[in-house]
Amino acid sequence: MRNESPSGVLPPSLRVENIERGIGSAAATFVAGPEHLNLKGSLHGGIIAGLMDVIMAISAGSHPDPARCRFSITLSLSLNFIGIAGADPLVLRAETTGGGRRTCFCQGRIEDANGNPIATAQGAFKLLAPGTEQAG
Repeated sequence: MRNESPSGVLPPSLRVENIERGIGSAAATFVAGPEHLNLKGSLHGGIIAGLMDVIMAISAGSHPDPARCRFSITLSLSLNFIGIAGADPLVLRAETTGGGRRTCFCQGRIEDANGNPIATAQGAFKLLAPGTEQAG
C-alpha cells in the first residue's frame, strides 16, 4: 500500500488523511471537526455516508501503480449505522468483493480508534478506463 493525498477526491474540510491504496483495497483516517457534528455532538449521518462512499470508490479502482488506478462512479450504496461517533479519529476501510471489467462490488467499514464499529456498507461501482475522470 502507499500513502496518497486526497486532493481532488474530497473537500479539504472533510479532513480525510493517510489514504492508502492496495490492489482492490483502501484505508484512511478521518478527524471530525465541530462543523461535522449534529446538535447532540455526534458525527452527522450524512458525513458517515459520504466517507463510506469515498473509501469504497477509492478501493474499487485502486492499485499501487498509479498508471493502473481507475476512477469509479457509485452505482448503488447500502449503509448500516451501527455505532455513534463523536469528534474522535475514525478508521475507514474498504475492499473489493467481486465484479468484472466495468463493474466492481465493494464492502466498507468505519471504526473508531478502539476498533468499535460505526458503520458498514456494500456498494456497486462503475469503473472508468484508466486515466479518465469522466463517464463516456
